[in-house]
Amino acid sequence: MRNEYIEKLASQLYSAELPYHNFGHIRTVIRKGDEIVGRCRRENVDIHEDVVYYALLYHDAGYHEDHTAKGYDSKEAYSADLAEEQLSGNGIDAVILKKIKAAILCTHVDAHCVSNEDRAVRAADLAELAADYRIFKKNTLALKKELEIQIGSPVSWGEWKRMAVAKIEEFLREELHLTSDYYDKTGDSVFHKATRKNLQIMMDDASESL
Repeated sequence: MRNEYIEKLASQLYSAELPYHNFGHIRTVIRKGDEIVGRCRRENVDIHEDVVYYALLYHDAGYHEDHTAKGYDSKEAYSADLAEEQLSGNGIDAVILKKIKAAILCTHVDAHCVSNEDRAVRAADLAELAADYRIFKKNTLALKKELEIQIGSPVSWGEWKRMAVAKIEEFLREELHLTSDYYDKTGDSVFHKATRKNLQIMMDDASESL
């Protein structure tokens, strides 16, 4: 159900100059979203694949722009409106579009997920927090570089680690249970445990290099 035409349109809303929030990130999260939707299908969890796909495709659209200068409270709200602008003229049903926008908004750190699509999109966006530590570190270094570009000055590795832990712990407040593999045999979230393990490794990691 991939739409090459709309993907090409969406790609124009991303900047290759950003180390992390570029279209490569979008390709990654779409793959993660496909995996999540596949598991939902196997366990008969009701989920709308198109909503997940399009929300992930646009969830960081315009990230490189100043959303506040455009009158938006958050980057997610700006991304949701960019999605509406492109998709409404390309045959996406208004009801589906409303769900897509809601799922995009659920990638905000303080958002609360209501639908299965919301949870799937947020889970796909955060999935690599629980990946192998080398992937986790590569991503966090890219995010560090983005922050340094944004503020125009370097951030020490120690300070970045403290900031990253605080922000990631905010993201971990939301429950994203969809399928049986979410919990381990002890009833703990596999995602939360793996992410916190990466955070601990990072805090013990004295070197900024990969």
